[in-house]
Amino acid sequence: MNQDILQATAPLAAPKPKKKHAVSAMAVVLAIILAIVLILLGERIIFDINKVANPLVEKTDSVSDYSYSGVYQNYASEKSALSPARVYYPQEQKDNYLLYKILLHSAFIIPIFLLTFLFYYLVYLKHENSPYRVLVGGYIAFAFWMILHLIVETGYFVVVKYKNAAVYIILIVLAIIFSALIFFIQKKMAYKTGEV
Repeated sequence: MNQDILQATAPLAAPKPKKKHAVSAMAVVLAIILAIVLILLGERIIFDINKVANPLVEKTDSVSDYSYSGVYQNYASEKSALSPARVYYPQEQKDNYLLYKILLHSAFIIPIFLLTFLFYYLVYLKHENSPYRVLVGGYIAFAFWMILHLIVETGYFVVVKYKNAAVYIILIVLAIIFSALIFFIQKKMAYKTGEV
């Protein structure tokens, strides 16, 4: 009965070090190119969504040589950064045009951002040994670029017209999204470090 229990038990095996997958330089370069392509695609999509679905867009054209004529005298215009396409809306309804534009953009960007973060969570956090983790970088860069685009547009709208409640709804939704993302990332980090 004078036996020491701690010495009688078998020593604990040291945990195996996690196998890290090597990331090739070519994969990183291709992920950067993927991010650029996705950003250009996203910018083009949100312009086209606005062009097609915004009820205040009355005229569109794709003329690369823009000359201001009397036909468009009572209209303001907005040009795509990626093509010669231009949309025209009534000048006196600029605030409403911007509001519709933000709502349409948020209807595309927020779900894309959430799906991309889900992709990040599944590939990067759940499957730590996945060799495809470098692929997630391009998608995350795209998602954060698009959400930054939406934040800048919303900020511009708040500066131009402060009265509308729809902007607050979008900002609250964005705050909830970022709060949830911070919560899940911190939860995962606490789990990894053994604090949970």
